[in-house]
Amino acid sequence: MGMDVNTADVMKLLQDEKLVDEVVKKVVDDPEVLDDLAEGIADEISDYLEDDPNIRQKIINAALESPGFRKRVVREIVDEIGD
Repeated sequence: MGMDVNTADVMKLLQDEKLVDEVVKKVVDDPEVLDDLAEGIADEISDYLEDDPNIRQKIINAALESPGFRKRVVREIVDEIGD
């Protein structure tokens, strides 16, 4: 038997700071939930970066200054040619 919970009920519960703090603590303590959260945030940031040419250019410029990045580019080129 399912019970319908409405928005007002949820908002009332969210006003209880102790409950919210407890939920936050449990979320932070759960590696799987943190992985899901990190993935969701990374997706959102990635979408934003794709749409913001200034930040994207800063990332590219910083990457190009890294010798390690240049090696990765070469490796990717070799992999692409090998496919």
